[in-house]
Amino acid sequence: METTDNSRPLWPAGHRAALCLTFDVDGLYGEANSRGQDETYWVSQTAYDATGTERLLDLLADTGVQATFCWVGRVAEERPDLVGRAVAKGHEIALHTWDHRPYNRLPDDEQRVDMRRTFDTLSAIAGTPPVGHKTAGWRYNAATHEIAQEMGLSWVMDEPGGDLPYMIRPETTGPPLVQLPPSRFFDDYTYFMDQMLTPQQTFECWREDLDVLRAEGKLMCLTLHPFVSGRPGPSRAVAHLIDHAIDAGDIWIARADHLARWWLEQK
Repeated sequence: METTDNSRPLWPAGHRAALCLTFDVDGLYGEANSRGQDETYWVSQTAYDATGTERLLDLLADTGVQATFCWVGRVAEERPDLVGRAVAKGHEIALHTWDHRPYNRLPDDEQRVDMRRTFDTLSAIAGTPPVGHKTAGWRYNAATHEIAQEMGLSWVMDEPGGDLPYMIRPETTGPPLVQLPPSRFFDDYTYFMDQMLTPQQTFECWREDLDVLRAEGKLMCLTLHPFVSGRPGPSRAVAHLIDHAIDAGDIWIARADHLARWWLEQK
């Protein structure tokens, strides 16, 4: 899957590589579904999510970069103003489950109901139907992508199967889905929550990854959380990476749906 044809450009408009910024807007539900009932400290930290989302939207507006916001449905329902602001700034709205429950623990029918409810809620708030999905905590199973395909989505971002997008057909007779590969190494939680690195250290890790992928002509999909990267210091790591990509002059900074559409058109 990683073999490329060097005789033709892989990315549009002569771009050498691609960068996709995705923001998982979990609200309190991400931590609430992964912590014990007595771990109120960790859940309390997610109260910053809305403030972080606003800061990140301002940061993106300052740089003119479009990104993908993966919304937990309940958060979108609670803060439709933030969804509307993201849409007004040209950002993509994608599915991130209804309340951040891991799909690999849900029966197939319950997954389907959960995904459809999130889809309908986001469609109504954003005014346009989402075309992409990222499973909470990347805890998916075989049914997850079958349902995404059944719903007519064009991309998922669950499986780190390489450094380029690739096609999957959960149901062989259905249309393909583009798998945009994420990575724990491209996740702000790894650096700021699990390791407590500084913004500069985190930026340097991401910069090294992006430079290698640029040299190889590949793709970096960054997973960010507003209650983490939306804080003052960590937001600088995101800003520095965007500046680095812009300064390179040949990195396509694209929404996930634009990446998926391009990949489908090339194949």
